[in-house]
Amino acid sequence: MEKYNDGIGGYMSKVYFSSARMKKLNASESLPKKLPKLLEEAGIGEIVEKGNIVAIKIHFGDLEGGGFRYVRPIFARAVSDVVKEHGGIPFFTDTWGLKHVLAAIRNGFNYTTLGAPILPANGIKENFFYTVKLYKYFHLQEVDVAGNIYDADVLINLSHVKGHPSSGMGGAIKNIAMGCTSYKIRGEVHKLERNDNDGRTFQEAMIDVVKAVLRNKVKKHIHINAILDVQPMCDCAPFSDLPIVPDIGIAVSRDPIAVEKFSLDAIDQAPPMPMSLAEKLGLKSGDNKFFKIHGKNPYHQVYAGVKANLGSDKYEVIEI
Repeated sequence: MEKYNDGIGGYMSKVYFSSARMKKLNASESLPKKLPKLLEEAGIGEIVEKGNIVAIKIHFGDLEGGGFRYVRPIFARAVSDVVKEHGGIPFFTDTWGLKHVLAAIRNGFNYTTLGAPILPANGIKENFFYTVKLYKYFHLQEVDVAGNIYDADVLINLSHVKGHPSSGMGGAIKNIAMGCTSYKIRGEVHKLERNDNDGRTFQEAMIDVVKAVLRNKVKKHIHINAILDVQPMCDCAPFSDLPIVPDIGIAVSRDPIAVEKFSLDAIDQAPPMPMSLAEKLGLKSGDNKFFKIHGKNPYHQVYAGVKANLGSDKYEVIEI
């Protein structure tokens, strides 16, 4: 195994951001209207070419219908509409095979609301994938990449930022790492949780998966973090709690590491939401909130991503 160096995090990546707080009470200031502008400013026109098949990776929510704080279909529709305007052919996708497609429909995701079909990332029984070998890696030398993700020309990573008991936070990195691979690799990543107490190994393995998934998507991927409904637990949980901070907004970048670092920083700088778990725990602005909630430091995934040369932890915010 070849060791990573200290990474290339010295450069500044651009993160395009629209605040959930409207400057004026006008439809043009609403986030579903601003999301297409964010994508255009971030260079979606350079990524999606006419005829490109575009995988939009999203989390469709839990299988039991108890959770409700995931990316709303109105935002997903805005993304697919932009893809079609540029001549792309979009489809929405997530893991767990056909059963997650059925859960998606129950949770409000369908052709009518999305303007695009839903396909399971790994096929109906999660047995469609390509194995990608990494020459530099933390823990996983070979990674199964979901077949429909691999075969797509473009990957749009549409993530809901929230807490997660294994990685502290789940956002752009986890949306790919645990949603664009096989059940076998997901199991291998979860087994690594026993190696430490603060989530470092788990998060390094997630970076291995992200690196494999993006291997054949050079300059053909873009990342959207919806920093809304930032609840303590993952979208796969069959329940939803109060958000721990007020809604922050939507961030878009061609750099998955920069958009993740921005999201974490914004959450940590935000005040706790009244009556939330964050308030109950006495968290305040400046605290590493998800670390204090779950005991896992979510910044490990950022710094591992820098070491793996997937992006930068330094960013320039361009507000739209």
